[in-house]
Amino acid sequence: MSLTTTSKIIKKYANNGMDVVVDFSGGRYSVVLLHLVLKVFKRAKAVYVDTTISLPECNEFVNEICNAWGVDLIVLKRRDVDFWELVKKRGFPHRRFRWCMKEFKSIPLRLFNQSLDSEILHLTGTSKYESSFRKKVYDVRGYYHYNYSINSYVLHPLLDWTEAMIYEYIHKFNLPLNPCYEKYYSNGNCYYCPFVTSVLYYLTLANLQPKLFSKIVEAEKAMKKGGGAIYLGKGKVLHLSNAISKFASRDLPKKALLPPCEAKAMAKTLYTCQKKCLM
Repeated sequence: MSLTTTSKIIKKYANNGMDVVVDFSGGRYSVVLLHLVLKVFKRAKAVYVDTTISLPECNEFVNEICNAWGVDLIVLKRRDVDFWELVKKRGFPHRRFRWCMKEFKSIPLRLFNQSLDSEILHLTGTSKYESSFRKKVYDVRGYYHYNYSINSYVLHPLLDWTEAMIYEYIHKFNLPLNPCYEKYYSNGNCYYCPFVTSVLYYLTLANLQPKLFSKIVEAEKAMKKGGGAIYLGKGKVLHLSNAISKFASRDLPKKALLPPCEAKAMAKTLYTCQKKCLM
């Protein structure tokens, strides 16, 4: 899809009387989207959902970008519940039961939308090419729909953008990238995620953010029946505390470095890169 077509989609749906906000996570897709919206309207308002388990580098990057680009930033964060206390009560979220999405993303967004007098149109950086499941869903749902989880209309201008198009745009306009991609091989919006099963990622987290990693270990210890942080499927779980100990015994460097090909793959889609050499 061309930039012109994407810009027309944004203009078409944004000019319907609703207040427009960009859902800004700090990831590369949302950076491209925010930049596009600024090109179209010369101004933008962004909403950042601090999941309460966001990496500090991600929080800093979001604030820095919005300040540098003159974007009005609204930060949403639940303060009435603690993620790790809910983990101890409900168990770790996993791919088929992502209760964390509802509690720490949908609810803050819904409460924000309900607090305003006017209707809100949320622009997201969602692409249907991020996974085969997502493609099936959005081939039916389309660009524009009403999201009942957050009680608002949602537009996905980048729905037909591939990852190659995203990187091409980033290089063309020399856009900054979230430093979490280089340090952790992820955007850092959630330092624990059931979709991230690479031991190397959690080793890096343990080395760079030991206090945050310890929260995962503490939650594992609180699990009944030996529950682990990572569900591998078919009833199997991975206990990160054990896995990290095994990796540490190999005397890996403080910041484990990947070959260029692995680093590129990990930085793009960590959860799909499960190389045997990393495990």
